[in-house]
Amino acid sequence: MHGYAGKILYVDLSNNSCRGDSFADDLARDFIGGNGFVAKLIHDNVPADATPFDEESGIAIAVGPLTDTPLWGTSRAHMAFLSPQTGLFFDSNFGGDFAVAQKRAGVDAIFINGKSPKPVYLLITEEGAEIRDASHVWGKTTEETIEILEQECGRKSVCLAIGPAGERMIPFANIVSGGPRHGTAGRGGQGAVMGSKNLKAVVVRGSKRIPVADAEGLQAFLREKLPELKKNKGILTKFGTAYLPGFMNVRGILGTRNNTKETFDGWREISADFFLEKYKTGSAACHGCILACGKNVFVSKGDYAGKTIKMPEYETIYAMGSMMDNADIHSIFNGGHICDLMGLDTITMGVTMAFVAECTQRGIVLESELGGRVSFSDGNGMVEIIKQTARREGIGELLSMGSRRLSEMFGRDSDKCLHEVKGLEIAGHSPRGIREMSLGYAVATRGGSHHDTRPFYPGLHPDPGFATRPEYVVKSNHFTSVGDSLVVCRFVEEGILGPAAIGEDMAYLVNLATDWNIDAAGLEKCGERIYNLERLINCRRGVTRKDDTLPWRVMHEPIPAGKSEGRFCPPERLSEMLDRYYDMRGWDRNGIPTPEKLRELGLL
Repeated sequence: MHGYAGKILYVDLSNNSCRGDSFADDLARDFIGGNGFVAKLIHDNVPADATPFDEESGIAIAVGPLTDTPLWGTSRAHMAFLSPQTGLFFDSNFGGDFAVAQKRAGVDAIFINGKSPKPVYLLITEEGAEIRDASHVWGKTTEETIEILEQECGRKSVCLAIGPAGERMIPFANIVSGGPRHGTAGRGGQGAVMGSKNLKAVVVRGSKRIPVADAEGLQAFLREKLPELKKNKGILTKFGTAYLPGFMNVRGILGTRNNTKETFDGWREISADFFLEKYKTGSAACHGCILACGKNVFVSKGDYAGKTIKMPEYETIYAMGSMMDNADIHSIFNGGHICDLMGLDTITMGVTMAFVAECTQRGIVLESELGGRVSFSDGNGMVEIIKQTARREGIGELLSMGSRRLSEMFGRDSDKCLHEVKGLEIAGHSPRGIREMSLGYAVATRGGSHHDTRPFYPGLHPDPGFATRPEYVVKSNHFTSVGDSLVVCRFVEEGILGPAAIGEDMAYLVNLATDWNIDAAGLEKCGERIYNLERLINCRRGVTRKDDTLPWRVMHEPIPAGKSEGRFCPPERLSEMLDRYYDMRGWDRNGIPTPEKLRELGLL
């Protein structure tokens, strides 16, 4: 098969066993790779009644047919697991160099289950796989672990590691991968799942190159598309994603002070088009990518004063900046870096702190009950709370629960301050101001993630209303599912293949890699199949229409000021969109895929 190594590796940590199986062309044609492969592996191998930390629970990591090709943004891998935050299927995407090394090791997908009796790491090479002792790196940061294991395992090794937060099974612990630009599988708690299995890291190393069907055609396609990519996404080369606070603020959709408003007076202090010139020391890129959207910054204040670190991405700046009503960029530099070292999701960390700060301000919970203080506009205090959370000490023991579990503990109308869907704190793309995100977050497999449905900023003003949003969301779900299965960076996917629906250019690119002769309609069917499979997994775990909802504030409190003033999503509008969305999907009015639809997609 062009574009594939043709191998899935199965690892059972309980039995200390590794075996490789080949797969048929039909699996690739139906599920493509990446997102599709990991969803299929979780569906086929994890019982519907398993909990995230059960031995039967698994982690799947996969690459796609475009991985390690000359196409920019194809050094990303995709993973899936049962989320400790949501209790549901969850998938996450990360960059760096790991995916390229995995494919060169001759492995398209990895499925890991069981639990080791002691800390271990998994080494995968072209010669096979082995489970090794990890006691010497247990307790170390992600950065330390990556450095030690990549040196230990030899040249061209790339490590994917958890930090102390994952070892302590904090529900929003994440995973960091190696390479010149570290990548992060940032949401849902995969680090905690690895920690529950005593799996500190996965290391891959290989030199095997997988040929594509038409290498010359692929190069010609890239030459044609390069100007388009630079035009559409060149701003990322200049500023990275951290230019977005200003972009969002001027449109009135920058979540501020726990989303009580959506404009932030201090936005200039936290937007890269203002701060980057002062602090930037260089750029960093994932393997083979010309965008180089990663930036390095010099920190002059706080714990890491005098050091150069990775610049925080927009989502970190939103969560620890505007949501915390915090314009101290150095506290965000330091807080974000601590999260990276300890292995914590910055979005959940920041939004949970903002939730607690509002609950304290409103008297819903007292500082004496918390055993500490969480306040808006206190950057230094925020950094200390992040440290305590990573260690599960003091007030950090409570913060490590995440906002939904804290609200269940607080009671007293605290749920009206929540900013989450299905237990996952919402990312920095307004569900009130961006009409498609109202429905998109509600129906997302992952909950409060912006990667199941993508925001369409050119259609933001004038207000497009709600009527056409179900059609948009369905197409966007398929677009993201296919892109994550190929696996392509979202910026490249939207820059030359999108921005929001599967087109013939995407099909042409797939054919150049695989020689399949698939068209856009065929890819659309693959996207539909993958998204329905994710929904099927979740429905078997109890998800119904009741779970496809939005935070109280999003449905009842209009945006108070700014360019998007007055926007919100009343419950009746959401209900109307859900009806239309379910009908278009072939699901019943309770949000469950019908047997007819599942048979049509080959899922039943």
